[in-house]
Amino acid sequence: MKLSAALLLLLTVVARLGSAQELPRRPYVGINLQALNDSLQQRYQLPNKNGIFVRGVREQSSAQAAGLQANDIIVQVDKTELGPEVGAFVSLLKQYRTGDKVPFTVLRNGKKIRKQIAIKGFPREVSPWYETSYSSVQASGNQLRTIITRPKGSKQQKVPMVLFIQGVGCFSVDNPLTQGDVTNRIIDSLSRHGYATMRVDKTGMGDSKGTPCQESNFQMEASGYKAGLAAIKQLPFVDQQNIFITGFSIGGIMAPVVAEGEPVKGVVVYGTASRSFIEYAVQNKRNQSQLQQLPYDSINTLMKTYTAALHLLLTEKQTPAQVLAKYPNAKQLISFPQHYTYIQQWQDVNLAAAWKKLDTRVLALRGEADYISYNEDHQLLVDIVNREHPGQATFQLLPNVDHGFAKAKTQQESMKLAEAANPERNFEFMTVILRWLDSQRHV
Repeated sequence: MKLSAALLLLLTVVARLGSAQELPRRPYVGINLQALNDSLQQRYQLPNKNGIFVRGVREQSSAQAAGLQANDIIVQVDKTELGPEVGAFVSLLKQYRTGDKVPFTVLRNGKKIRKQIAIKGFPREVSPWYETSYSSVQASGNQLRTIITRPKGSKQQKVPMVLFIQGVGCFSVDNPLTQGDVTNRIIDSLSRHGYATMRVDKTGMGDSKGTPCQESNFQMEASGYKAGLAAIKQLPFVDQQNIFITGFSIGGIMAPVVAEGEPVKGVVVYGTASRSFIEYAVQNKRNQSQLQQLPYDSINTLMKTYTAALHLLLTEKQTPAQVLAKYPNAKQLISFPQHYTYIQQWQDVNLAAAWKKLDTRVLALRGEADYISYNEDHQLLVDIVNREHPGQATFQLLPNVDHGFAKAKTQQESMKLAEAANPERNFEFMTVILRWLDSQRHV
């Protein structure tokens, strides 16, 4: 769930590129901010809307240490006077790194005061269940943050390891300050059950450096997880006979690509796809349109445009601009959470061949209320694996849970919950995963 920058933004400023050996923590300014509006301008008797309104400051942050307070108005950073745009303010701060000292001029109770912000690094993850270490891997010219957890009390023994592969989109899996974060809860469950874990942040996200995430592609992202898997082999506390991969959503598409040629003990996928993007996307678009109760004749018209636009973009390898020149109404239809080349490369991957090569145990899971993934894909990948390696793959449909782990009985209910700020979650899927992981360790 993403909050509007105009309402709430935790400033996690991207640091300048560090050395090849060490990847620094990203700076943590820690301001809940808002653009000035007519109401705030009137309340504080401001001559214009230039400046950034501080709604609050976060714990352990640089802003808190410097004494910034709720209701302060930041009007200048160093020698730069601020305008009304939040984005420009965030971009301005991106030039600073951990350890820098930055003078802020703020308006407080009608008076201008100066505050020196000593930029602190983002807090590290702390848990009663595991120890966390931060490292990095090099992949496709990018330096990517890895977050490694090891269960507490396991120093005298080797432990099984899970490589966690997240879903599509540009976001960080390094969120130590967000207690309810779904990824954190998954890592917590695995750790409490005795599993070490590794997460690899995407390029340009969190501490990672290199290609901006929105410009990266499928193969570039996959190379990061492959590098993570290679790094796991160098960890002395890992039981190398019991390394697993869990792939959620598009992470399940990445999983067989990442695991190719590697002796992983097992792979778990949840809410994923195993067909080409076009096959999957056509079914998904029609299903979601019907769930939205669009008129059937409108859906048919929509699908004609959609299939034609996808053909040009993904088969003919045209750019979005070229596609829109012919189908100007297709702008929203070919808008994706990653760069269009990412989707083109997904289309080009022979997922059946990738699963066919994988000689390991596989568990495919899907929530019954999931309107983003389909039984067909999960059963297909199980059939592919079992034809080559009989009995090694299983598909299980889980009740009362959707794609994002919200508690829902039907796809219609899940769609209604999509805009809910904090839907109730159903984490029973983790019980299923943990039970399966445990069973595979002894095979």
